[in-house]
Amino acid sequence: MEHALARTRASLRRHDLAAALLVDPVNVRYASGTSTMPVWTMHSIDRYLLVPAEGEPVLWEYASAPPELLSPYPRLETRTATSWAVFGSGEQAGERAALFAADVAGVLRDRGIAGERIGVDRLDAYGFLALQAAGVHLVPAQLALERARAVKGAAEIELVRRSVAVADAAVAGLYRALRPGMTENEAWGELLGRAFSLGAEFSECRLLSSGPRTNPWFREASDRPVERGDLLAFDTDLIGPAGYLADLSRTYLVGSTKPSARQQRLYADAQAFLAEIIDELRPGAALDELGERLCRRLPAAYHAERYPFIAHGSGLSDEYPVIAFSDHHPGEIEAGMVLSVEAYMGVEGEDEGLKLEEQVLVTSAGVEILSHAPHDEHLACT
Repeated sequence: MEHALARTRASLRRHDLAAALLVDPVNVRYASGTSTMPVWTMHSIDRYLLVPAEGEPVLWEYASAPPELLSPYPRLETRTATSWAVFGSGEQAGERAALFAADVAGVLRDRGIAGERIGVDRLDAYGFLALQAAGVHLVPAQLALERARAVKGAAEIELVRRSVAVADAAVAGLYRALRPGMTENEAWGELLGRAFSLGAEFSECRLLSSGPRTNPWFREASDRPVERGDLLAFDTDLIGPAGYLADLSRTYLVGSTKPSARQQRLYADAQAFLAEIIDELRPGAALDELGERLCRRLPAAYHAERYPFIAHGSGLSDEYPVIAFSDHHPGEIEAGMVLSVEAYMGVEGEDEGLKLEEQVLVTSAGVEILSHAPHDEHLACT
């Protein structure tokens, strides 16, 4: 928590913010080290955190949360959150949001920062309008938080390793269990069941497809039975035991059969592109230059169906920075960044595509590949 809080405060100062009011559960977890029902609080604002650029944070915790959730954090000032969700408040949502805003405004006055620029990451209309009515000067905070989260401390890196180890084990279990006749949903259940048994919290997506559903990408698991000779491709998007993302992809050939020439070509091209990306990741490398250079190295046949990103940050979720094929944003690679590097190979109009992705750590000494889930030995054969 100390590394994260220090980076958050420093980023707030760089963005000229006196404080940030955080309601996104990912940002709350990052800056406070606490988490309560992270999926639920993605859509219902039942806890929130004020982080001043100078001074200690204040956490408004979910009203019914058991006290032992906060026992590891005795220095964290806590209050009871006011929920104004229509789910529980109905027509009184506006009135309850006004109570929330008055409470926050009171803390800002007590801290001597009322009237200054206060960042907010994500609010619904009730909460946003109530804070405005209470005289709070609201500005965006998400960029400041994303930049703070981009470089991982030593403790965070160990938590990333823990999450990736869980994902590796779950993927290895699916690889062993995969057989013709099982449905995509059964395959996804095999993967997630093992991950959950090892302490994973949830998966942000359920991207898994087989056979002709592998091209184009971004189809989620269905009840389609997998056939012998199919490619089965998936993306873990897994939030591990301590909230950190394990984001890797594999494609497997179903059944003990010989791959087609096209399947082998897709696999070889994906592996080659991943190697190109990883070779370019070094501290100081500019994001826009990387994007332009790597875009030219992706074979032209795959451009129409290419994945949106070349690489992206991986922390408590998909994060800043992004290396994109186009529409680049400024910035550079730094030591301590954890990135997921992406390769999707599919030709427009064809009925097969192949997805590979590795999670890596950038250090001053080079790139360490964190993900070690098995690749398909049949597809790798030449």
